[in-house]
Amino acid sequence: MAEVILKNVRKQYENGFVAVHDFNLEIKDKEFIVLVGPSGCGKSTTLRMIAGLEDISGGEIMIGENVVNDMEPKDRDIAMVFQNYALYPHMSVYENIAFGLRLRKVPNDEVHEQVVRAAEILGISDLLGRKPKQLSGGQRQRVAIGRAIVRVPKVFLMDEPLSNLDAKLRNQMRAEIILLREKINTTFVYVTHDQTEAMTLGDRIVIMKDGYVMQVGTPQELFNHPANLFVAGFIGTPQMNFFDVDLKKENGKYAAYIGSARVNVPEHICDALAKRDRVPEKAVLGVRPENLIICKEGTPDSVTAKVAVNEMMGSEIHIHAVCDNEKKVILRVQIADMTDEEQNALIKQPTISFTLRERTINLFDVDDGTNLAVEGAVPVPKEEKKTVDIAALAKGKKEKKKKK
Repeated sequence: MAEVILKNVRKQYENGFVAVHDFNLEIKDKEFIVLVGPSGCGKSTTLRMIAGLEDISGGEIMIGENVVNDMEPKDRDIAMVFQNYALYPHMSVYENIAFGLRLRKVPNDEVHEQVVRAAEILGISDLLGRKPKQLSGGQRQRVAIGRAIVRVPKVFLMDEPLSNLDAKLRNQMRAEIILLREKINTTFVYVTHDQTEAMTLGDRIVIMKDGYVMQVGTPQELFNHPANLFVAGFIGTPQMNFFDVDLKKENGKYAAYIGSARVNVPEHICDALAKRDRVPEKAVLGVRPENLIICKEGTPDSVTAKVAVNEMMGSEIHIHAVCDNEKKVILRVQIADMTDEEQNALIKQPTISFTLRERTINLFDVDDGTNLAVEGAVPVPKEEKKTVDIAALAKGKKEKKKKK
């Protein structure tokens, strides 16, 4: 087993596009790290650089005690599980799992022992004689994982291994990966765009955007104390609500105002604000849908909104509403203890009033999106405006016509 260290790792392509900017991360031995972010954020590119499938443009990658920048993938002692399974269709499950061992000229007795052990761990012992076309998606994924297990690598790399599965099977396989991790107890680096996978699997999560690392932390840290507006909006379903607020200091403490509704700023945020050279007069307040509390109309410091849509989710209702300033909000309301009549009455309400669970709020800088209470928070990258040279495009089209 081994730790993985990335120091100032960068990936820039020949056309000048930078896919990964100065990536720094220390992955501990036997830690399960998840790289997550939207499509194009650089997470798979980072994984492929660790695997040696992509050359790095700068920086250093270490696996164990070895710098692997110029080392071939086969020499890095890693195993990778891909999104598309990559099984050989003409081989049985047994031979697919054994293939890598046979290439390394492992004795037959040891090959058999390793394949049988992996099959038992994954619960596919009864499938060893079948061909991939005779298997379900989940079974094929187990075979792909089995092929990686038998190598006994220092590091497991997984690139969106569950994305081809339906929702029910994805949930099942997620639980099986957790059990697998406990059985083989090695270092995992796992890539996904699914925040639920990230939250349930990772010891720590790396959130990326446009090639930059936005935040690294445990699931609880990211959920409760997001470093910036991007992380706050990315983690959590439904996503966090955001309000433009005025910040005022009153009696030595700070208060945030949503219109006329006063929200007491929690003590830990007040302490962080007090350490700043300048406290902004305006900020963005973030609060999760489950922390908006329904109250009676006219309750002091409450906010009133017009209900637009109710989503019945079984044990809870997601109420989509619009405030007077056209601000959209979502409330997540538990209904398990409500009678049918109370549930129906809630659904039929044309307007709703709510207060905020003050201890759960976060405050963000209006300019760079950083959390005002998180030290060293990374600003949200500015969206690059891509301009199109119409004249150049037109010239290119004319030249193509002439060639024809």
